[in-house]
Amino acid sequence: MCIACRNRESQHTLIRLQLDGKRAVAYRGEGRSFYLCRDCSLDAKRIRKLIKRFKFNEEEFFTLIKELSTDG
Repeated sequence: MCIACRNRESQHTLIRLQLDGKRAVAYRGEGRSFYLCRDCSLDAKRIRKLIKRFKFNEEEFFTLIKELSTDG
């Protein structure tokens, strides 16, 4: 389920992230994680809401999402 829009999709279509302290990083195979759907990863308004909620660095988070959406 996408953390931003709460829509359920199959796991292979979602971007999987995890928290490392106060930073979001690509999932490393251990620990708790969360998913973000492709639509929400392209929606700047939803991304900004996540940044505000979790107090992420805005530039770093946008860069991470862009990398993961093009790789996967």
